[in-house]
Amino acid sequence: MAHNIETLHAKKLFNLHGGLVRNEVPPAGYVNLTNYELTPAQQEFLNLGLNCHFIKKPKDEDKRIEMEILIDQLNSLQHSKKASFSSNMIDELIGEASRLRGRFRSSILTPTLKVAAKELREAEDIIIRRGDKASVFVILNKENYFNKMDNILEDTSKFLPINHDNTEQLKKKLCSLVEQIKGTVKFSKPIGDYKPGYAYGTVKTHKPGNPLRPIISQISSPTYQIAKSLNRLLTPDVPNSFCLSSATDFIDILKSQESFNHIASMDVTSLFTHVPIQETIDIIIQKVYHSQRAPLDIPENTLRQLLLACTKEVPFYSHRGDLFQQIDGVAMGPPPGRPIC
Repeated sequence: MAHNIETLHAKKLFNLHGGLVRNEVPPAGYVNLTNYELTPAQQEFLNLGLNCHFIKKPKDEDKRIEMEILIDQLNSLQHSKKASFSSNMIDELIGEASRLRGRFRSSILTPTLKVAAKELREAEDIIIRRGDKASVFVILNKENYFNKMDNILEDTSKFLPINHDNTEQLKKKLCSLVEQIKGTVKFSKPIGDYKPGYAYGTVKTHKPGNPLRPIISQISSPTYQIAKSLNRLLTPDVPNSFCLSSATDFIDILKSQESFNHIASMDVTSLFTHVPIQETIDIIIQKVYHSQRAPLDIPENTLRQLLLACTKEVPFYSHRGDLFQQIDGVAMGPPPGRPIC
């Protein structure tokens, strides 16, 4: 996998520069922004980059939740006569839910590297986060990282502290909204145990002061699968006249243009968190139900409520363990942010 990524990067550099680019010093797999002195084993561990991860043995309840979702989806397919299954298939899946298969030991991490990883994890004054737009890890002072995250979440126009976990209430609301959809568009009800998402920051090492890009993971929340379905439904309506699919397309356009123009690069600060949610949802509703396109086979108010639930009502834990909701702007990470932005 690492070889494939290096090959892809080499091709991009070749296309951009019109020839080979030689890098005499292999890039490190980490950036150290602290005074913490790494041992040789810790350096070797971090230089593995993303390859230093290994698969953890999953929890028993995680496997059961996955099987519950799968069985529910299969039952829906069979009920709609889109598929048929053998009479004992469901029983076999229920039995499979109690078994864990596969190898969970890393073939890359030696005992020495595992000790190094444990030392880094237990170091009290540092925290390690992934670099933004770079496949490297960044070592920061924990207090500095916490302060930067505090500054992000203290914006009360975007983030609202909450006193209790409303995951169960949100799950019931989503089930009720899904039941209102009687047409050809189908959503799976959130079934099983769910919990709030969590917020973290990736480090922008390419910018002065190394600011954080806030990410909110909602994979564990009841909105995640519904949000993915909404993403698939709405993406075809996203205007793409001025969009490019890859950096290679951008390079081809630059090479095909005559060089009498000036090229300028503009950056948007905190794009995702500055998206006005209510206004954006109004635009989506107008496009889907009040334009020349054929409207979705979903009640208009139901789609609106689903969009609001997947953007403004999802609880998440902060870096300090406090609960929040993002009440405006969209989070980078969850599926709704893709078509909305």
